[in-house]
Amino acid sequence: GIRGGEKIITFMSCEMLSITNMSLSEIEKVCISLNEERFRARQIYSWIYKHGVNSVDEMTNISSSLRLLLHKKYPPLQSKIETVAKDVDGTEKFLVRLHDNNIIESVLIRNRQRITTCISSQVGCASACRFCASGIHGLVRNLLTGEIVEQLLHIKNSLPNGQRITNVVLMGIGEPFANYTHVLKAIRIINADWGMGIGARKITISTIGLINGIKRLADEGLQINLSISLHAPNDAVRNLIVPTNKDAGIRNILAAAQKYLEKTGREVTFEYVLIDGINSSPKNAKELAERLKDYQCSINVIPLNPVPEFAYRPSSREKIEAFCAVLEKAGLNVNIRRRKGSGINAACGQLTFLKKVVAGFVTAPRSQAHRLGQMRNFHGRNY
Repeated sequence: GIRGGEKIITFMSCEMLSITNMSLSEIEKVCISLNEERFRARQIYSWIYKHGVNSVDEMTNISSSLRLLLHKKYPPLQSKIETVAKDVDGTEKFLVRLHDNNIIESVLIRNRQRITTCISSQVGCASACRFCASGIHGLVRNLLTGEIVEQLLHIKNSLPNGQRITNVVLMGIGEPFANYTHVLKAIRIINADWGMGIGARKITISTIGLINGIKRLADEGLQINLSISLHAPNDAVRNLIVPTNKDAGIRNILAAAQKYLEKTGREVTFEYVLIDGINSSPKNAKELAERLKDYQCSINVIPLNPVPEFAYRPSSREKIEAFCAVLEKAGLNVNIRRRKGSGINAACGQLTFLKKVVAGFVTAPRSQAHRLGQMRNFHGRNY
């Protein structure tokens, strides 16, 4: 169906009643319907989000009768870790098996004291950018609220004592604004004091430029960060590598970004993947600088991470630095994204999903079966 311009493609089943799909008010209503006091809701959430329990049996201050009812109707989690792959740079990739046996990927990125989690919003992606692995096999469905939240829970529960998630980016598989309802509900849970308690300014949504989503987010009253994957200085180049641009156009995307800044006071970041021979020339840099010179923004320049299915290649270090020098000379705030996780296919643009894994066999293209086999060869924890 369609809801406010958002196409709803979600796997519907009894699993959607999992506790992680619910807000505090919703779980309070559940407790009241079960003839329990309202405060039980916060106790339940404390066990899940603060103490990291995976079973209602571990909620020792909850009555056995309530635990039994929760166990039957509202399981705490609806996903589990399939495999964890670890790169030499400290990056970890989590393969998370969903209740319908699709497997998605989430990433933990370490940078000194900062621990960033990159999480997914869909199984697959319809945007089909010509350099990104996430859209190679198309879109299967949206993730439920709980399936988004649980990616963070799995990563949080894997951390050693004394470490915690500091930042969250929705830059994994999928287009977050194409799953707006579940994504925003998940963000409110991630941000809430009764949820994961991560500050709004530590949370970032990345979009390919869905204008309706940008406008809706501006009206939410949240102080989260907005990142727009621009990747080109003009529509001709962007149409070549970002097919959805034909429905939007750079001018309209930039106008929406400006409105977001005006309504929220939050500076927008533009992501720009440098692809050799496509969008990385000095001419491209000058055009981009001219386009963005009047915007209060930051630019994240990302060296392309190769994907076997695409012929594009990254620009040389010299070309990258020359490109950034043009932008900096124009007075723009530029950051070159440090490559992390490329050794385990966990870098920007390399995440994908595995279809329907049942009893250890992948019912999907051979390349995906090989990918899962690779993951199992890495040293990591198997759950």
